[in-house]
Parts: sequence; structure tokens; C-alpha cells
Amino acid sequence: MSEDDRIELTYRLWSTGADDSFEEYINHLRSLLPRHRGLMERRVRPVEDGPAAPDALIVFSFPDVPSIDGFLRDPLRGDAEDLAVRAVSRSMITDGRHRSANPSEADIVTLRAPE
Repeated sequence: MSEDDRIELTYRLWSTGADDSFEEYINHLRSLLPRHRGLMERRVRPVEDGPAAPDALIVFSFPDVPSIDGFLRDPLRGDAEDLAVRAVSRSMITDGRHRSANPSEADIVTLRAPE
């Protein structure tokens, strides 16, 4: 499998304002990635500013759909629910897409509808 075959998963997170807990939650998600052969590809603060903009946009990548499912259903992810309640007021997982050398050729794979 080449790096271009990985599937990207985008997380948008809105903070409750508890910055330490927010960073701890993101670090917790990141710590689970090796269990599912996942990578944190990039983390960006959205350019758009305002109440509707997420506080963090994070792109993870995985080698296949079963790895994504394993990450999303990981019991250790669920164990951080108390932390998530303190740290995150809203989250949205938008989609997964196969990386491609030519972005116009990217396949879109819907994994879960936005909340």
C-alpha cells in the first residue's frame, strides 16, 4: 500500500473554552491512532473566524475502512467521554477520502453523516 492509498478522516472540533481539556482530548485521540494504523496528517486552525468556525480541524489518515471503524469504535475513545464533555461543545466527522496525486481524482467515501 502506498501512502496515496490511505483514507483521510476530517474532524472539526468546537471547544467549550477549557483549553487544557481541549488539548488533552486531541492528544487522547492522537494516542489511539497507532492501535488502528492511523496517522495525524495535519491540524489547522480554520481561516474563517467567528462563532460558526471550529476551533480545530484535524485530518487523520488510515490504511482502510476497517481501521477507521476500529478507531471510531475503540472503547478507549469512549472511555474519554467525560473529558470530551469538558473539552468539546460540538464535533463533526465529515468524510473520508482516498488521497490522490491529483486532487481532482479523489474518491469521496461518506462514513458518517454530519450531526
